Amino acid sequence: MVLNNYNESYQIVNDNLDTPITVLMPVYNASLFLREAIESILNQTYKNFEFIIINDGSTDSSLQIIESFKDPRIKLVNNERNLGIIKTRNKGLQLAKGKYIANMDADDISLPTRLEKQFTFLEKNPDVAVIASKLVLINQNNDEIGIWPEDYHISDRNEIRKVLPIINCIGQPTVMIKNSVMKEIGYNTKYINGIEDWGLWLDILSNNYIIDKLDDVLLRYRIHSNSITVSGNLSGVKNRIILFKLNYIKYNFFKLNFIVFKLIRSLSIDVIKFFLESSFPRFYMVLIALIKLNKTNFIKQYFAAKKLFNTIQSKVPVVYFFPSFHTGGADRVHASILEAVNQKNSLTIITSKSDNDVFYKQFSQYSNVLEVYDLIKLEFGKRWLYKKMNNIYSVNSSVNFFGCNSEFFYETIPHLPNHANYIDLIHAFVHKYESGPEKWSLPCVSRLKNRIVINQKTKSDFIELYKKHHISDSFTSNIVTIPNFVESQNQLPTKETNVFKIGFVGRGSEEKRVDLIAKLANKMSSLNPSIQFHFVGDVKWAIPEELHKSCFFYGVVSDEQQLQKLYKEFHVILIASSREGFPMVIMEGMVNRAVPLSTNVGGISEHIIPNENGYLINSISELDIMNEFEEKLNYLNNNREELQRLSSNAYQYALTHFSKERFFKSYSTLLN
Repeated sequence: MVLNNYNESYQIVNDNLDTPITVLMPVYNASLFLREAIESILNQTYKNFEFIIINDGSTDSSLQIIESFKDPRIKLVNNERNLGIIKTRNKGLQLAKGKYIANMDADDISLPTRLEKQFTFLEKNPDVAVIASKLVLINQNNDEIGIWPEDYHISDRNEIRKVLPIINCIGQPTVMIKNSVMKEIGYNTKYINGIEDWGLWLDILSNNYIIDKLDDVLLRYRIHSNSITVSGNLSGVKNRIILFKLNYIKYNFFKLNFIVFKLIRSLSIDVIKFFLESSFPRFYMVLIALIKLNKTNFIKQYFAAKKLFNTIQSKVPVVYFFPSFHTGGADRVHASILEAVNQKNSLTIITSKSDNDVFYKQFSQYSNVLEVYDLIKLEFGKRWLYKKMNNIYSVNSSVNFFGCNSEFFYETIPHLPNHANYIDLIHAFVHKYESGPEKWSLPCVSRLKNRIVINQKTKSDFIELYKKHHISDSFTSNIVTIPNFVESQNQLPTKETNVFKIGFVGRGSEEKRVDLIAKLANKMSSLNPSIQFHFVGDVKWAIPEELHKSCFFYGVVSDEQQLQKLYKEFHVILIASSREGFPMVIMEGMVNRAVPLSTNVGGISEHIIPNENGYLINSISELDIMNEFEEKLNYLNNNREELQRLSSNAYQYALTHFSKERFFKSYSTLLN
């Protein structure tokens, strides 16, 4: 259907407002990626929508590409001349008859479940006017090249309301908006500089509407040489932000609402920062570091380090660089490495602030522990520590520098002698959208004597990473696999039969998706109270309060005997993570006869054999993951003989494959 006359189109399409969704996509000279963008909408799992595509006077083959699609949901509108993005979007808003309007750009890709998830959310949350999603950046070859930090790390509605007057954190093409709200507000043609969407979000908040965001990445946002984002950024991001805020305040000054007041304050700070950064860059960097610095901790850590370095008189055999000693599978492994090497004169440098001190006692039993997380926030502190590391090497040139999950370890290597022994441990690659140890280490690959991985998956990931960055294959021979271990149990646990206990052990960090497990708990325990979900670790904060009634919380359990007692009670260990290496909790669960049920991430598939010692979930969408979890858990609860078989197999597998003796011997040989 082609609508060429704007006024007639308006009359035609607004006589029926019962369409659930209008997808609105302006197009201007977008032929390079247009077909893929259109297909990503037509292939959505949610099918009931109209798709308004406005060709804004394109001079390339965009019109021909649009016309090649024969899907009846497409409504093509031709602008006789180029109106520009704001007027074109507003024209589309007038034409839209959907209850909700989903934005789409002509060079991006919507993931298949985008419309379904956003429509479902808005239907269930009528107080929300705008629902966005997270996005991932792609290049012209469809390679994922990163994230937009403000978008990726800000998703709570209250945080969005707080942050938006300071910086935009909503991706324009990710949103679905109530039609009634857009008809009321629309895009303001006075908001120039290519960031009219930011002005729209602020106008929506000013009218006391709610903007929310799904945690899911539902859109692939393309960055290429012709994109508005790139051409806009060429003029300077900071400059554009300042100009936009000035412009917004100018046209909304007399409203004097909370948005305007926050903008005035944030603009003042932006201007001061811009002046200092451009006029006195080194002073600005030092000033920002000092403002962020906990000065009391800095002083304490400096004098503690100075005292310790003066105390260490004899040779230091190993210098460890670890991020923390708090609750966590990685920290448990690090504590075991210290025990295996058993060099009490070694030094352990802690480079991030620990959430608790669960493993501090074990760390300090086998090494001298030094926290430097505030000390290394200033260049002075870093340089001073580099000097101390060189002093250690001068006394003992055979010292091993061993790092895991610490960026400071890789920063230190270039400041030490070329021929020192550098060894790192990588539990798993981090989320592909974020920076992590495998990326931090790239400049240091040639300096690393050995790289330790815990499974074949991570070794394969390194081979692929080396190839991508044109690093010689010869360095893969330095990669050594040392699996983690678990203590075997002398007495086999007896599981209760009148209840079905599902256990989660770990932190509440985003990738663990404990909120998903809590939603499952709420659904399953309400249908069958004998099904119980137990959470061990710092997770309560990550679960919505309304779901707490369906969960058993134990908090951080630092007592090993108490933790093992809980493991013995669990029938199933549940892992819903979006990324992992190979979690210690699976090994701990298996040796206590708990059946692992996990998403298929990291190296987990190397040890879980489906239908033999556990189950793997291959689905990607959270809804599908929950459905598969529910199906498997109900099956095991109703088929106790099968549960018993898997439980016995899991136990036997743990005894065979997670050997403490092999772990201790490997690390002792490597670092002694």
